[in-house]
Amino acid sequence: MPVDRKRDAAITALIVAQDAFEDKRGRSHIIGVFDTIGASGFPVNVSFMIYCRIQGEGTHTAYMKIIDSFDETIVETGPVVCDITPTKGHQWFAGFNVTFKSPQLYRVRAYLDGVLEQEVPVMVREDKPTAPEAE
Repeated sequence: MPVDRKRDAAITALIVAQDAFEDKRGRSHIIGVFDTIGASGFPVNVSFMIYCRIQGEGTHTAYMKIIDSFDETIVETGPVVCDITPTKGHQWFAGFNVTFKSPQLYRVRAYLDGVLEQEVPVMVREDKPTAPEAE
């Protein structure tokens, strides 16, 4: 039987994007949101950002990992400790440089206090080059 845990914090956003950052005025910017990567060959190396928002209260530990369709971990972040209040959440901007070995469905997973909170699928597919049109 699953153990009930007190829900005093939650991951409220998990977004995969080309870029994500916080500016000097404290505003968050998320540019080029995507869920599919096309590659002309494999392995392919891709750089991207993941934006994660945690809201609630208390001190919590979060981490992220990317897994393949066989549940094998491709890459994992270290733990991030978040001190949050009901009026001030925690934003986490994580940069990744990942080598995808084959076309398949990958998943970005975000954990809070060791429990899977959010999951976002990312399809990596092979795009065949198209022949130029004849004029």
